[in-house]
Amino acid sequence: MKSFNFIGLILLISVILVFTASAATSTSVTTDPQTAAGQISVTKVTLDPEVFYEGDKGTIALEVTNNGVDSVAIHRATFYDNNIEVVGNPYEASTSIGGGNKQTFTYTVVADAPEGIYYPVFSISFRDAGSLRYPVKVQVENAPLSVSLLEKPDTFSAGKKEQVKLLIGNPRDDSVNGLTVTVQGGGFDVVPSSYFVGTLDSDRSVIVPFTITPSGPGDLVFNVNYKNGINPHETSLTVPVTLLDSKKQARPVVSNIQEKSDPDGTIHITGDVTNAGLEPAKAVIITSSSPAVPVDPYKSYVVGGLEPDDFSSFEVTFTADNVTTVPIQVTYRDSDGNLYTEISIVDITSKIPSKTTGSPLPLPIIGLIIGLAVVIGGVIWYSWRKR
Repeated sequence: MKSFNFIGLILLISVILVFTASAATSTSVTTDPQTAAGQISVTKVTLDPEVFYEGDKGTIALEVTNNGVDSVAIHRATFYDNNIEVVGNPYEASTSIGGGNKQTFTYTVVADAPEGIYYPVFSISFRDAGSLRYPVKVQVENAPLSVSLLEKPDTFSAGKKEQVKLLIGNPRDDSVNGLTVTVQGGGFDVVPSSYFVGTLDSDRSVIVPFTITPSGPGDLVFNVNYKNGINPHETSLTVPVTLLDSKKQARPVVSNIQEKSDPDGTIHITGDVTNAGLEPAKAVIITSSSPAVPVDPYKSYVVGGLEPDDFSSFEVTFTADNVTTVPIQVTYRDSDGNLYTEISIVDITSKIPSKTTGSPLPLPIIGLIIGLAVVIGGVIWYSWRKR
């Protein structure tokens, strides 16, 4: 029994020695350095920004993969071009990439070149083999964002809210970020004061609305600020604002005027008021104006609201001395609460009541006068007949 165990132990040791020798033999066989370096390739390139403006600063990152099983020693990695400036060269020291591993090489660059397409070269020098050269496409494009007026009123009026819409498009081959629109210009109330869009992709557009309430004429300047990568850029659009009467504004028109007067001197004016504009008239009030003096019962006549092409009858009462015309005043408000006034001149020449001097005689006196006239007439007739 003891002899059997001793022989088995010897056999086990022999097998272990054989496998150990075999493993040692296998590890001593290494891949040729040139072949190992051939397994190195650039598998991914990332540019930020994707397309540069002239003078933009950005980064170019290259992912290098070792597709083999052996580690490959790298003497140095460089990136160079006559037009694309590389800020520093951080990979001058030796390094290595293990089998199946990846390493990213990132370079800071400045596109100090005019518009065009450039191919700076990424190069890896291997310690035990040759080198790898990989050209990278870099595009420089100076096209700014386009800004245009999509909607604005025909005219601006003081104190009246109007909507202005901008259309911002990105004609570039890359997206921009941090897009913000602000408004400059004195004498304007702008809502919102700024508009944040964020990222605008290539060949995309966005509509940006603003509500503008001018208090006077001037220039509206829309500033469009955005970033291409980390680089700020700006474009703008100027809109001149001239204040005029709105073409759509409510237009109360007074017509069908009729007049009458009372013995006490009160003059009554009746008629119709029609909204001949294209917008509603709010809080319409009609009254007479100086030199007329409004009196009861209709010092002023409240019509209320008038839609476009709508009308309402009205009546005003007043007194007026030594005049032949009287202004009839129509006041109203628009949807923003702005107050407007329209004046119509009315001729009252035929309706001024005539004033008598003194008071009429009492009836008994009138009867006495008639009686005396009859008696006198009778005496005259009798005297004439007697002759």
